[in-house]
Amino acid sequence: MEQHYGKTEITFAALAGVLYTISGIYHIAEGIGIDIGIYEGMAGSLFIPGDILGGFCLVVTGAVFLYGFKEMMQGINAGVSFLYVGILMSLVFMMVYLLIMGGNLLDSFIVPEDYEGWSIMETFRPGIYLGILSVAGLLYWRNRFSLHEVLALREGA
Repeated sequence: MEQHYGKTEITFAALAGVLYTISGIYHIAEGIGIDIGIYEGMAGSLFIPGDILGGFCLVVTGAVFLYGFKEMMQGINAGVSFLYVGILMSLVFMMVYLLIMGGNLLDSFIVPEDYEGWSIMETFRPGIYLGILSVAGLLYWRNRFSLHEVLALREGA
């Protein structure tokens, strides 16, 4: 069973996949000390720290979106499942980063002498602002999340 998806789903999967993958690669490159070619001010304004494991999580999330994009472009019915899983993964990582920010903020109130000169923006990560894209996708497709499309493919086989 093939299905042709609208431009919205395909564009969303491609955009999210590219943004997550590039951000993850920048994280990893900064983490291992490779100059990524963007000047320090831009890296700071994009909140890209050196974080190998965080970058790997972003790359995996981007790969899920890009694989969904590839399958949707081929008209494969299960491609939308990768879009949904990518959205859910990105929301989980966004929540983890928000919890880390909240924990650091709470710690700064409990032990203020350890946080002199610290700003909450030091713990802000691309996973948070990229997660906002996924929140928009979740709100847009909130009534379409179901296993019906994938199960229909299995029953037809």
